Amino acid sequence: MKKVEIEIQLLIKFYDSFFFGGGTGRGAIQSYLLKDINGFPYISGAALKGCIAEYAAALSKLVPEFNNHEKIFGTGGIQQGSMFFENGTLVDEADYDGLQDSLAQVRTGVSISRYTRAKKEGQLYASETSGMGGKMVFQSSIYGFMDEDTYQRDLAHLIAAVRLIYSLGGKCSSGLGWLQEPIICCVKKGARGYDAAASQQELIDTEEINQWIRKQIGGKKCIG
Repeated sequence: MKKVEIEIQLLIKFYDSFFFGGGTGRGAIQSYLLKDINGFPYISGAALKGCIAEYAAALSKLVPEFNNHEKIFGTGGIQQGSMFFENGTLVDEADYDGLQDSLAQVRTGVSISRYTRAKKEGQLYASETSGMGGKMVFQSSIYGFMDEDTYQRDLAHLIAAVRLIYSLGGKCSSGLGWLQEPIICCVKKGARGYDAAASQQELIDTEEINQWIRKQIGGKKCIG
C-alpha cells in the first residue's frame, strides 16, 4: 500500500507555569524541571505523544471509524507506531540567552494521604517549575507516514485529539500546564527537505481538515 508523508507542526502556548519532570533531586529541590543541554525547559515528545494518544483513544470509542490508533501510536515496546513526536522547544530561543535562571521557579507543596486526605507529616517538598509559562511559546512536530487510502481519516483523528488538549505535563490538577488556547496545527503533505528548496511539502488547508473531522464525527454518540 502506498504511503503519504505527513508533518504536523504544533504551536503550544501555556497560560502560566508548567512542569515536565527532569528527575528527582536531593536537598532543597526534590523534583527538577526538564531542561536541555543549554538550560532551557522543553516539552517531552514522549509526554506529548502520551497525552495525544489518550485523547485519541477516547475518540476511537466515540467514532468507530477511527480504528488505526495502534498503527499511528504503536503498542509500546518495539512497536512504536508510524508517527514520530518531537520534543517541544522554545520559539525564538535566542531571545532567552542568559535568562535560563529566570525561566524556572520553585514551588512548594505537601504530600496528601489518599486514605485520610490529610497532609503527611514531614512530607513537605519543593518542585522546580517554569517561571515564565505565560510568555514562552513552544514548537514541536509530529511526522511520519500514513496509508494513502486512509490518511484523511487518520489525520482527522489525530488533529481532533490534539485540539482536545487543555493541559500538558505533570501536576495539572494543581494548576500547572494549562494552555492559553488550543494547540495550533499546521499540516503538510509530502517529503520534508533539508531546506525550502528541497522540500516537496504541500500545505493542507485548515478548513479541508475541518471538513474531514466533521465528516467522521458529525452526529456521533458515545458508545460503551
